[in-house]
Amino acid sequence: MGTGHRDIAEKLTKEFDKKSRNLVGFRGSVYFFDDPSGEYRALSYWDTKEEAEQAHKKLFPEFEGKLQSVTNEKPSVKFYEVFEATDDEDLMASHIKI
Repeated sequence: MGTGHRDIAEKLTKEFDKKSRNLVGFRGSVYFFDDPSGEYRALSYWDTKEEAEQAHKKLFPEFEGKLQSVTNEKPSVKFYEVFEATDDEDLMASHIKI
């Protein structure tokens, strides 16, 4: 987006976070703001890749349209599989004091 656009980044983040929460399979998001570089990113978690792709089809055109008034840069999107390095037993042991 470029420097000096944090207010717009916050507004769009809140708007699209709310919309995402109403879609099937949404688990949550984490947002990364780097004001000095003017770079703003989101990492969203979905139950399945298919649900993430459906959300992208629904939300991305509107998001891209709103960005056109702010920047000429196209937003980038990548889909990743989440790998859990621990099995359930290890995960439970790391979170519960016995």
